[in-house]
Amino acid sequence: MRIGTKRGDGVLIAGKRMEEVDEFTYLGSIVRKKGGSDKDIQARIGKATLAFAMLKPIWRSTALTTGTKLRIFASNVKAVLLYGSETLRLTKGLKQKLQVFINKSLRIILRIWWPRGICNEELWKQTGQQPIEEEIKQQASSWIGHTIRRPDEHVAKRALEWDP
Repeated sequence: MRIGTKRGDGVLIAGKRMEEVDEFTYLGSIVRKKGGSDKDIQARIGKATLAFAMLKPIWRSTALTTGTKLRIFASNVKAVLLYGSETLRLTKGLKQKLQVFINKSLRIILRIWWPRGICNEELWKQTGQQPIEEEIKQQASSWIGHTIRRPDEHVAKRALEWDP
C-alpha cells in the first residue's frame, strides 16, 4: 500500500486509516489545512504570557542587570512566542498582536509605567530589539537557507518543492 493514498473520508498510512481533520495541534502549534490562524497566534501569546508570569521574580529583581533580564526574556519568553513563526503566514494584524505583547513585556522589564511613556522606537533602542516583522523575516530567511542546503532527497527540501 502507498503512503498518503486518499481513500474516502481519510488517508491510508501504513495500512491504517487516518481521519482527515481541518486542524490539529502539533508541537504546540495549531496546524490547519488552509495555513496559519489567529487561534495559533493567540495560543502562542498565551504560552508566552505564562512563561513571562512564571519569571515575575526575575523581572522584579534588583540584583540582576537589565541586560541579563533581556537575555532571559529572549531565551525563555520570546522563544516560546516565536516558535515556528518562520513558517507561518502572518497578516499585519497578527504581527501587530505579537509586537504589542513584546512591547508590553519590555516595558514591564524596564519598569516603564504611564505617565513616563516612551515611543516604541526608543523602547527598542534601549533594549536592543527590532520590530517583530524584521525578526520573523530573518528567521524565515535562515530557515529557507538551511533547508535549501539540505540534500535533494530530504523531506524538508521536497516539501518546499511540493505542488499539491
